[in-house]
Formats: sequence, structure tokens, C-alpha cells
Amino acid sequence: MKLGRTLIILWVASIALFTATAIATLVTPEYMSGVSGLTIRFFLGYCGIIVVSQVFSAMVALRKLFDDLSTKKPVSLRILLR
Repeated sequence: MKLGRTLIILWVASIALFTATAIATLVTPEYMSGVSGLTIRFFLGYCGIIVVSQVFSAMVALRKLFDDLSTKKPVSLRILLR
């Protein structure tokens, strides 16, 4: 199976967010114990999903913008004569 660039970027971002959650759990064990700690972990995971999807959407929009700016569009004669 061939992995696309997008899938690899999303995979790396997800691994980074899971690692950040694990580090937060190890650094602050007093906050991450019990039901409230589980709630915090789920919240951090949900925020990570939102961040990854927003970054991906922004990258797609920027790539489309640069593609539109780089392509030369034909200019009509009326605009050239103004």
C-alpha cells in the first residue's frame, strides 16, 4: 500500500499529539489520576484531533492559493487597453 504525503503528515501529527499527552501525564501525575484525569486526557485528545484537522485544512487552502497565484491567467484585450 502506497502512503500519500497527506496521510504521512496526519500520522506524524497524531503521534506528536499522543506523545504530548503522554508527557503531560508523566509530568503532572497528581492532575491525571482518577476520573478527572481521564476526562482531561480525552479533552486533550479531542483538542488534538481538532488541531490536526485545522492545520490540514489550512495547508490545503494555502497550496490552492499558491497554485492559483502561480498560474498565469489569460488577460482580455479590453483590460489591456485600459
